[in-house]
Amino acid sequence: GTGGGTGARRDEARVYAVVSLTDVMREIAPLFEPLRKSHLVAVHAGSNLLAHQLREGARPGVFISADAVWVDHLAEWGLTEDGSRVELLGNALVVVVPSDARSLPTTLEDLAGAAFPRIATADPAVPAGRYATEALEHAGVLDALRPRLVGASDVRTALNYVERGEASAGIVYATDAAASAAVTVAFRLPDRLQPRIVYTMVLVKGADRRARELHAFLQTPAAFVVFERAGFTRPTR
Repeated sequence: GTGGGTGARRDEARVYAVVSLTDVMREIAPLFEPLRKSHLVAVHAGSNLLAHQLREGARPGVFISADAVWVDHLAEWGLTEDGSRVELLGNALVVVVPSDARSLPTTLEDLAGAAFPRIATADPAVPAGRYATEALEHAGVLDALRPRLVGASDVRTALNYVERGEASAGIVYATDAAASAAVTVAFRLPDRLQPRIVYTMVLVKGADRRARELHAFLQTPAAFVVFERAGFTRPTR
């Protein structure tokens, strides 16, 4: 977002959120801002990049990772507020193809076919990529598909590869697929292959009152309505 003049910083509620939350944060801002008279500033990148930005001294705020791993790292670095850790949201993995694709895979095994020479996933360094790798491993197809996997810096970039036809298929979050008109969801991964995807939220040490208010607001029913409309779920147990 854009700040006003020099006084804008004081009224900023900062959130460092994974790329898959870009659209929902844009929708949550107009609900939160008039309520708390503060400007929501969202910084989006892969969980790993955001955690490193915070470690390198980025201004404290709310941090939302697509897994618990990067919240654990922040905690190890002494950068989280005690008692502020929340399992916020769940998501699921789907396989997408370009909307004009001629053949639709129906299983992960199908991705080994000649129609799918390039399969986009997020890099395993980010949660979406690790989740996809785990699913392929559980399905017993990781070794067969490894030469075809094209790693992207984050899940949105993986989706973009499929949208542009640079990849013949991709494994992305259900929420990202739902937000794109340029891809078709071929199938949702069966439950037995779905990793437990839990978006984890925490307050960064030194977070100000604005960030605390945002942290609280993101746990309200009003915020969940927006998350749910985008396809997010409550975290699975």
